[in-house]
Amino acid sequence: MNKRERIKSKIEQAAMDCFERYGLDKTTLEDIAKAVGLNKTSLYYYYRNKEDIFIEVALREGEKYITTLQETTIAKDEIEECISFYLESRFNYYTQILNMNRVSVETLTKLLPRFFELYDALMRREKEFLTGLLSDAVKAGKINMKTPQEVASVLINFTDALKHNVEQQAILKREQNIDYTQSLKDIKTLVTLIFDGIKN
Repeated sequence: MNKRERIKSKIEQAAMDCFERYGLDKTTLEDIAKAVGLNKTSLYYYYRNKEDIFIEVALREGEKYITTLQETTIAKDEIEECISFYLESRFNYYTQILNMNRVSVETLTKLLPRFFELYDALMRREKEFLTGLLSDAVKAGKINMKTPQEVASVLINFTDALKHNVEQQAILKREQNIDYTQSLKDIKTLVTLIFDGIKN
């Protein structure tokens, strides 16, 4: 790790500590600079704003979480259980990150465009993982499915769309908190509907 990477790592750790303590909205760049022992101007050499720090760290942590989640998912017995567990777990993880750091609806509006820009690679990896699970289940004669890749894409896109729809509704209604309860129920319903149609 070179000097720049070491400093970025210190900034990120200090920032996440501040976000957890004060919430993303109330944390200032001055708070982060003070925590890491730099002046505020120095932070601009590494990051444009606190939102960029949050997104970069959240996505990197997300990649680690997804790797562990995929290992846990493979250990499940039935394909429907695997898919349901994976989709619900990743959904809960992303919502917990926002809640843990007390991200307001207003700040979420700023975060989403940059998040989508960086999230593509991770989403492709997730779709490949689900494609593999479904393809293996087809080969084993557990399910009857002609296009595992397309179904994997629908599952990830649908669960993400549910999450983002709830967030966009909250933004439009200027709600302080986001309730994801119905979205989780909808994910379960989708999985049930798909597997009721493809079980052998």
